[in-house]
Amino acid sequence: MKLRTSNSDICNEQSENENTTDFKGSDLTELGLSNSYLGGWFRCLQLSKQYTQNCRTGLFPTDGAYQTYRLFGSVEDRKLNDWWEEQGRVSFSSGFASLKVQMLVRHKQTSGFQISLDVPDDLDVNIASEEFCLLIKQIQTLNSTDGLLSSAPMAWSFYKSKITCAHMQQLLDVLEAYEKLIKVSNRGNLWQIGEQLRVNPKAMSKTSDSHNERIEKHIAMGKRVSAMLSNARSLVQNACDGIYPRFKVSK
Repeated sequence: MKLRTSNSDICNEQSENENTTDFKGSDLTELGLSNSYLGGWFRCLQLSKQYTQNCRTGLFPTDGAYQTYRLFGSVEDRKLNDWWEEQGRVSFSSGFASLKVQMLVRHKQTSGFQISLDVPDDLDVNIASEEFCLLIKQIQTLNSTDGLLSSAPMAWSFYKSKITCAHMQQLLDVLEAYEKLIKVSNRGNLWQIGEQLRVNPKAMSKTSDSHNERIEKHIAMGKRVSAMLSNARSLVQNACDGIYPRFKVSK
Protein backbone atom coordinates (compact mmCIF):
# COMPACT_ATOMS: atom_id res chain seq x y z
CA MET A 1 0.00 0.00 0.00
CA LYS A 2 1.43 3.35 -1.01
CA LEU A 3 0.66 6.29 1.25
CA ARG A 4 0.45 9.63 -0.49
CA THR A 5 1.47 12.97 0.98
CA SER A 6 -1.35 15.31 1.93
CA ASN A 7 -1.24 19.12 1.78
CA SER A 8 -3.74 19.66 4.57
CA ASP A 9 -2.85 21.88 7.56
CA ILE A 10 -2.93 18.91 9.89
CA CYS A 11 -0.50 16.96 7.75
CA ASN A 12 1.84 19.93 7.36
CA GLU A 13 2.38 19.82 11.10
CA GLN A 14 3.79 16.29 10.80
CA SER A 15 7.52 15.61 10.81
CA GLU A 16 9.43 15.60 7.53
CA ASN A 17 10.20 11.95 8.28
CA GLU A 18 6.58 10.93 7.76
CA ASN A 19 4.42 10.12 4.75
CA THR A 20 0.76 10.99 5.18
CA THR A 21 -2.45 9.91 3.53
CA ASP A 22 -5.84 11.30 4.43
CA PHE A 23 -9.19 9.58 4.07
CA LYS A 24 -12.55 11.20 4.68
CA GLY A 25 -14.51 8.04 5.34
CA SER A 26 -16.36 5.69 3.00
CA ASP A 27 -18.85 7.46 0.76
CA LEU A 28 -21.17 4.59 -0.07
CA THR A 29 -23.22 6.41 -2.69
CA GLU A 30 -23.03 4.93 -6.18
CA LEU A 31 -20.63 7.69 -7.22
CA GLY A 32 -18.45 7.09 -4.18
CA LEU A 33 -18.31 3.36 -4.79
CA SER A 34 -17.61 3.66 -8.51
CA ASN A 35 -14.70 6.02 -7.85
CA SER A 36 -13.15 3.71 -5.25
CA TYR A 37 -10.73 0.82 -5.67
CA LEU A 38 -13.57 -1.53 -4.79
CA GLY A 39 -15.70 -0.06 -7.57
CA GLY A 40 -12.77 -0.45 -9.97
CA TRP A 41 -12.40 -4.11 -9.01
CA PHE A 42 -16.12 -4.66 -9.57
CA ARG A 43 -15.92 -3.06 -13.01
CA CYS A 44 -12.89 -5.17 -13.96
CA LEU A 45 -14.86 -8.30 -13.14
CA GLN A 46 -17.81 -7.11 -15.21
CA LEU A 47 -15.49 -6.65 -18.18
CA SER A 48 -13.85 -10.05 -17.68
CA LYS A 49 -15.28 -12.72 -19.97
CA GLN A 50 -13.29 -15.30 -18.02
CA TYR A 51 -14.88 -14.25 -14.73
CA THR A 52 -18.35 -14.42 -16.27
CA GLN A 53 -17.59 -17.94 -17.51
CA ASN A 54 -16.21 -18.93 -14.11
CA CYS A 55 -19.42 -17.82 -12.41
CA ARG A 56 -21.67 -19.51 -14.97
CA THR A 57 -19.87 -22.86 -14.81
CA GLY A 58 -18.81 -22.84 -11.17
CA LEU A 59 -15.30 -23.81 -12.29
CA PHE A 60 -12.40 -21.67 -11.08
CA PRO A 61 -8.91 -22.22 -12.55
CA THR A 62 -7.04 -20.81 -9.54
CA ASP A 63 -7.60 -20.38 -5.83
CA GLY A 64 -7.38 -16.62 -6.35
CA ALA A 65 -10.23 -16.78 -8.85
CA TYR A 66 -12.34 -18.75 -6.39
CA GLN A 67 -11.59 -16.37 -3.50
CA THR A 68 -12.59 -13.47 -5.75
CA TYR A 69 -15.90 -15.20 -6.46
CA ARG A 70 -16.46 -15.72 -2.74
CA LEU A 71 -16.07 -11.97 -2.23
CA PHE A 72 -18.03 -10.67 -5.21
CA GLY A 73 -20.29 -13.48 -6.41
CA SER A 74 -21.69 -13.04 -9.90
CA VAL A 75 -21.58 -9.46 -11.20
CA GLU A 76 -23.05 -10.17 -14.62
CA ASP A 77 -25.68 -7.59 -15.63
CA ARG A 78 -25.74 -6.13 -12.12
CA LYS A 79 -25.63 -2.48 -11.15
CA LEU A 80 -22.99 -1.49 -8.64
CA ASN A 81 -25.43 -0.20 -6.02
CA ASP A 82 -27.63 -3.30 -6.28
CA TRP A 83 -24.60 -5.55 -5.94
CA TRP A 84 -23.44 -3.58 -2.89
CA GLU A 85 -26.77 -3.97 -1.11
CA GLU A 86 -27.11 -7.67 -1.94
CA GLN A 87 -23.50 -8.90 -1.75
CA GLY A 88 -20.88 -6.21 -1.26
CA ARG A 89 -22.10 -4.92 2.08
CA VAL A 90 -21.81 -8.40 3.58
CA SER A 91 -18.36 -9.06 2.10
CA PHE A 92 -16.72 -5.68 2.55
CA SER A 93 -18.31 -3.64 5.34
CA SER A 94 -18.74 -6.07 8.23
CA GLY A 95 -15.20 -5.43 9.45
CA PHE A 96 -15.35 -1.65 9.87
CA ALA A 97 -18.96 -0.86 10.66
CA SER A 98 -18.09 1.65 13.39
CA LEU A 99 -14.47 2.80 13.10
CA LYS A 100 -13.73 5.20 10.23
CA VAL A 101 -10.14 5.73 9.17
CA GLN A 102 -9.43 9.44 8.70
CA MET A 103 -5.67 9.43 8.31
CA LEU A 104 -2.71 7.07 8.12
CA VAL A 105 0.82 8.30 8.76
CA ARG A 106 3.75 6.04 8.01
CA HIS A 107 7.02 6.87 9.77
CA LYS A 108 9.97 6.59 7.41
CA GLN A 109 12.53 5.97 10.13
CA THR A 110 10.58 3.13 11.73
CA SER A 111 8.15 0.46 10.65
CA GLY A 112 5.33 2.03 12.66
CA PHE A 113 2.14 3.87 11.72
CA GLN A 114 0.02 6.61 13.21
CA ILE A 115 -3.70 6.08 12.70
CA SER A 116 -6.43 8.70 13.11
CA LEU A 117 -9.96 7.34 13.58
CA ASP A 118 -13.50 8.60 13.95
CA VAL A 119 -15.09 6.74 16.87
CA PRO A 120 -18.76 7.16 17.90
CA ASP A 121 -19.25 8.20 21.53
CA ASP A 122 -21.55 5.27 22.24
CA LEU A 123 -19.39 2.60 20.57
CA ASP A 124 -19.13 -0.61 22.57
CA VAL A 125 -15.53 -1.14 23.66
CA ASN A 126 -15.58 -4.82 22.63
CA ILE A 127 -16.72 -3.96 19.11
CA ALA A 128 -14.10 -1.22 18.90
CA SER A 129 -11.42 -3.67 20.01
CA GLU A 130 -12.40 -6.25 17.38
CA GLU A 131 -12.52 -3.69 14.57
CA PHE A 132 -9.22 -2.11 15.58
CA CYS A 133 -7.49 -5.51 15.63
CA LEU A 134 -8.83 -6.22 12.14
CA LEU A 135 -7.67 -2.80 10.94
CA ILE A 136 -4.13 -3.42 12.21
CA LYS A 137 -4.04 -6.85 10.59
CA GLN A 138 -5.14 -5.41 7.24
CA ILE A 139 -2.45 -2.71 7.34
CA GLN A 140 0.22 -5.21 8.38
CA THR A 141 -0.82 -7.59 5.60
CA LEU A 142 -0.63 -4.85 2.97
CA ASN A 143 2.85 -3.84 4.03
CA SER A 144 4.28 -7.31 4.56
CA THR A 145 3.10 -8.76 1.23
CA ASP A 146 2.76 -7.34 -2.28
CA GLY A 147 0.73 -4.31 -1.21
CA LEU A 148 -2.24 -5.33 -3.37
CA LEU A 149 -5.80 -4.75 -2.23
CA SER A 150 -6.57 -8.38 -3.02
CA SER A 151 -4.22 -9.33 -0.17
CA ALA A 152 -6.28 -7.33 2.34
CA PRO A 153 -9.67 -6.59 0.74
CA MET A 154 -11.22 -5.19 3.92
CA ALA A 155 -8.83 -2.24 3.58
CA TRP A 156 -10.55 -1.02 0.40
CA SER A 157 -11.99 2.15 1.95
CA PHE A 158 -8.57 3.61 2.82
CA TYR A 159 -6.40 1.79 0.28
CA LYS A 160 -3.96 3.74 -1.90
CA SER A 161 -1.86 2.58 -4.84
CA LYS A 162 0.47 3.98 -7.49
CA ILE A 163 -2.26 2.90 -9.91
CA THR A 164 -4.85 5.58 -9.19
CA CYS A 165 -8.60 5.02 -9.40
CA ALA A 166 -8.88 7.72 -12.07
CA HIS A 167 -6.23 6.05 -14.24
CA MET A 168 -7.91 2.66 -13.89
CA GLN A 169 -11.28 4.11 -14.85
CA GLN A 170 -9.76 5.68 -17.97
CA LEU A 171 -8.19 2.37 -18.97
CA LEU A 172 -11.47 0.55 -18.47
CA ASP A 173 -13.31 3.25 -20.44
CA VAL A 174 -10.95 2.56 -23.35
CA LEU A 175 -11.45 -1.21 -23.09
CA GLU A 176 -15.23 -0.85 -22.90
CA ALA A 177 -15.28 1.50 -25.91
CA TYR A 178 -13.11 -0.94 -27.88
CA GLU A 179 -15.37 -3.89 -27.06
CA LYS A 180 -18.39 -1.91 -28.27
CA LEU A 181 -16.59 -0.79 -31.42
CA ILE A 182 -15.55 -4.27 -32.57
CA LYS A 183 -19.13 -5.49 -32.16
CA VAL A 184 -20.28 -3.16 -34.93
CA SER A 185 -17.12 -2.99 -37.03
CA ASN A 186 -14.32 -5.42 -37.79
CA ARG A 187 -12.09 -2.52 -38.77
CA GLY A 188 -12.41 -0.24 -35.79
CA ASN A 189 -9.64 2.35 -35.68
CA LEU A 190 -8.02 2.83 -32.30
CA TRP A 191 -7.46 6.52 -32.90
CA GLN A 192 -11.23 7.01 -33.05
CA ILE A 193 -11.54 5.70 -29.50
CA GLY A 194 -8.69 7.94 -28.41
CA GLU A 195 -10.30 11.03 -29.85
CA GLN A 196 -13.68 10.12 -28.40
CA LEU A 197 -12.20 9.78 -24.90
CA ARG A 198 -9.50 12.43 -25.39
CA VAL A 199 -6.78 10.19 -23.98
CA ASN A 200 -4.00 12.21 -25.65
CA PRO A 201 -4.95 15.88 -26.14
CA LYS A 202 -1.79 16.58 -28.15
CA ALA A 203 -2.83 13.98 -30.73
CA MET A 204 -6.34 15.36 -31.26
CA SER A 205 -6.80 16.23 -34.93
CA LYS A 206 -8.02 19.68 -35.95
CA THR A 207 -9.85 20.90 -39.02
CA SER A 208 -6.85 23.09 -39.79
CA ASP A 209 -4.44 20.12 -39.87
CA SER A 210 -2.91 19.08 -43.15
CA HIS A 211 -3.40 15.55 -44.45
CA ASN A 212 0.04 14.47 -43.22
CA GLU A 213 -0.47 16.10 -39.82
CA ARG A 214 -3.76 14.29 -39.42
CA ILE A 215 -2.15 10.95 -40.28
CA GLU A 216 0.68 11.52 -37.78
CA LYS A 217 -1.80 12.36 -35.04
CA HIS A 218 -3.91 9.30 -35.82
CA ILE A 219 -0.81 7.11 -35.55
CA ALA A 220 0.20 8.70 -32.23
CA MET A 221 -3.32 8.36 -30.84
CA GLY A 222 -3.56 4.76 -32.01
CA LYS A 223 -0.31 3.87 -30.25
CA ARG A 224 -1.53 5.47 -27.04
CA VAL A 225 -4.82 3.59 -27.14
CA SER A 226 -3.05 0.31 -27.97
CA ALA A 227 -0.83 0.67 -24.89
CA MET A 228 -3.83 1.51 -22.73
CA LEU A 229 -5.73 -1.51 -24.04
CA SER A 230 -2.82 -3.76 -23.13
CA ASN A 231 -2.77 -2.43 -19.56
CA ALA A 232 -6.55 -2.62 -19.27
CA ARG A 233 -6.64 -6.26 -20.38
CA SER A 234 -3.89 -7.17 -17.93
CA LEU A 235 -5.70 -5.32 -15.15
CA VAL A 236 -8.94 -7.18 -15.89
CA GLN A 237 -7.24 -10.57 -16.19
CA ASN A 238 -5.41 -10.11 -12.90
CA ALA A 239 -8.57 -8.90 -11.14
CA CYS A 240 -10.35 -12.07 -12.24
CA ASP A 241 -7.51 -14.15 -10.79
CA GLY A 242 -7.60 -12.32 -7.47
CA ILE A 243 -4.54 -10.13 -8.13
CA TYR A 244 -5.67 -6.51 -7.89
CA PRO A 245 -4.68 -3.87 -8.81
CA ARG A 246 -1.81 -4.95 -11.05
CA PHE A 247 -0.94 -4.58 -14.74
CA LYS A 248 1.78 -7.20 -15.13
CA VAL A 249 0.38 -10.67 -15.78
CA SER A 250 2.13 -13.57 -14.08
CA LYS A 251 3.31 -16.25 -16.49
